[in-house]
Amino acid sequence: MAAITSIQPLSFDLLAGLTFDFCIKKIVASAAQSTCPTPEQQGLLVVGFGGQDNSREDWLLNAIRLWEKTVCDNATDSPCRSWTRTEGSALSTAIKKYRSVGSLVPVQRFLLPDNQMATRSDDSLNMVVINRMDRITKNESDQFMARQYIDLLLTHSSLVLVTLPNHPSTLDLHPSLASRLSAGFLLHIPNESSSTQQRKREKKTAKRLQTRPGHEHDTKTPQIFDAKATDTVNRIIFAVARHFSVTEKDIRHGSQRRCHVRPRGLAIYCIREMTDLSSHDIGRFFGGRDHSTVLHSLKVTTKILQQDHGMKADLRAIRSRLQQPNVC
Repeated sequence: MAAITSIQPLSFDLLAGLTFDFCIKKIVASAAQSTCPTPEQQGLLVVGFGGQDNSREDWLLNAIRLWEKTVCDNATDSPCRSWTRTEGSALSTAIKKYRSVGSLVPVQRFLLPDNQMATRSDDSLNMVVINRMDRITKNESDQFMARQYIDLLLTHSSLVLVTLPNHPSTLDLHPSLASRLSAGFLLHIPNESSSTQQRKREKKTAKRLQTRPGHEHDTKTPQIFDAKATDTVNRIIFAVARHFSVTEKDIRHGSQRRCHVRPRGLAIYCIREMTDLSSHDIGRFFGGRDHSTVLHSLKVTTKILQQDHGMKADLRAIRSRLQQPNVC
């Protein structure tokens, strides 16, 4: 009799990674094979729905990091390989502002720079991120315009990511907008990702240690991590400190001076990129910061990297320094 094997269900993190990896490979292959691109070429739409705010934010940050690592870092400094992000509420304001113009071009400039407004070329690999698109105004004409805007984005962008609190069909959206969002790759984000569950387990463990009789526990004392992860964190902080000519103490502790906050944000960004440490674990290397503070730092740094070419150059220099065997 044939042996029966049980198949474990795919975790959300693995499923999301496979989906995003498939999309990137598809658009890169399509761009490489296209010798005569046309305006009718369509990008790919991925919609992440459900979950809590921090779960959706984790998903977006992971997607942006993978995009930068796979597409941007393997390319030249071409401005046609980039990504932009906005909030649904900000997009709603732009749509209302230009509704009377009767054209989507001003709205498109809200997200796409002038060099991406031209017809897509074989070097055009762009990603547009719209967080909480359900915050578009309930005005029917605005929602219909948002639907047209997505179609227009997909003719100038390789990939469009959208987040929603629930499935498009269950939200109070114009039918044309709901159906357009439902036509993309749909990913149901769980209420708690694996990293969120890990943080909760760690908090419970810390609480038990605190309440154990005769046991004193300092929550600000870093726990013992894997030696390899600790070494990687130390190398990153050292490399960032040398690049910005500050001390490691300036980066690790709570100084709010701009000359310390910016390097600290890049250090946290690199640690999240190069290790499997959770946000809670990373915070312990920076004076016991909680995971929400680390997530906020990642969000701010990601946004600055999107707009500040100088900070992008700093990140490239730090990565190059980390590749040198004698960085420490």
